[in-house]
Amino acid sequence: MIWRCVCPGPTTTAYKLCWAFWIGSITMCLMRSTSICDTTARLSWERREGSRIPVPDVPHHLKNRSSPMVESNTLLAGVDIGSTMVRVVLGEAGGSQLDVIGVGSAPSLGVRHGVVVDADRLSSAVRQALGQAKMASGEQVDRATVSISGEHVNALQSQGAVAVEGREGTISSGDRQRAVDAARTVAIPFEHEILHVLPQDFDVDDQHRIQNPVGMSGVRLSSRVHIVTGGVTAVRNLVACVERAGLQVTDLVFSPLAAARACLTEDDLDMGVGLIDLGGGTTDAVCFQEGAVVRTHVVPIGGQQVTGDLAVCLRTSWNHAETLKRQFALSAEDALQVAGLADRTPERVDPADVWEICEARFEELFSLVAQGLDLQERTSPRAGFVLTGGGCQLRQAADVAERVLQTSVRIVTPEPRPGIGDGLAEPEWATAMGLVLSARDGRTTSSNELVTRFDATAGRMRSWLEGFL
Repeated sequence: MIWRCVCPGPTTTAYKLCWAFWIGSITMCLMRSTSICDTTARLSWERREGSRIPVPDVPHHLKNRSSPMVESNTLLAGVDIGSTMVRVVLGEAGGSQLDVIGVGSAPSLGVRHGVVVDADRLSSAVRQALGQAKMASGEQVDRATVSISGEHVNALQSQGAVAVEGREGTISSGDRQRAVDAARTVAIPFEHEILHVLPQDFDVDDQHRIQNPVGMSGVRLSSRVHIVTGGVTAVRNLVACVERAGLQVTDLVFSPLAAARACLTEDDLDMGVGLIDLGGGTTDAVCFQEGAVVRTHVVPIGGQQVTGDLAVCLRTSWNHAETLKRQFALSAEDALQVAGLADRTPERVDPADVWEICEARFEELFSLVAQGLDLQERTSPRAGFVLTGGGCQLRQAADVAERVLQTSVRIVTPEPRPGIGDGLAEPEWATAMGLVLSARDGRTTSSNELVTRFDATAGRMRSWLEGFL
């Protein structure tokens, strides 16, 4: 009775419009619940030869601006947008060789805890750092791979399974991609979009934990993936700021993944290692197991909070506290002098007092990292943890991390590169170098042509509705 009241007879125009409304609503719900809509970032990850760190395809909203696969003598750019500094690295790729030809940096005044808070100031910082890199290289660049971080970045695990369609049950690369796509069809919050889909391992029938199933025989192929998401607003604001500086964003890479690409070795990844990127406003962590990403986490605490603690406890300005922290990082033995507020007479400070203030904040930070990575319920990576990022200027941070995380911890730096890359073998340049290396590794072309089952279904239903009306 209710249906008869809502929809008139089958021959009326109102009946057709009613059917169109209901079918359209169902289609939109399917597209939204699987996060395969126009605002969803499409990334497909493949292991590349010579690198165990996967390199992402272009997000959906950046796809039309993507560059082709990297060829010889191609100019590449990486833009690391941190809460304290913007760093730009220009590289020239020739086959498997990468020469660093230009670098630049500028204070990042428009970012707080990884999120854009002043678009004009951030765009100005990117423009300034880019100008330095262009001047050093004598080259022009109009597109770049950009880092992304912040408390808005979340992660989840997912699984998916498909029937093998290859001839005689042989698993093809297409079957592998379909299994990954099935795992990514998971509901995420409306205000988030997918940044990365990172395959972990596969199951072929009753065979488990297979790294690469292509070429094997089976009936059912299932995959496990680690999905990284970011806030839609934060992502779009970041892209807009970089574009206002004169660059087209071709890829967005989660900061610790880029740092891992520059600092970790094959042995580290195979054994299982955790990387902690100590930034100015955030601390990013990622754990690897058998070469795959298994856990990620972001803590909204970084070097800026350490500086703030020094400023409050020593009753000095933020700039003087930052200078004091850098002096302490250079020499923890010499007596330090701190300028007072309101023309107070400068006072001498014992280095032990400075470290006591810093140590308290580092203990809190690494405790939050351990909690976010659920180290109490899960075992620590077999190869321990490595630290990188600008916060590693305080070398004693590794000792605190080792005590809190209860495993071995060491500081790592990017591998020196030909050209002017020798000067970049410092922890603070890890992410920027990793972005250029990710761009050099290239993107998978197959994923650019990928049309998911839900996309295809939506297209067919749109065509049917157009003909129906």
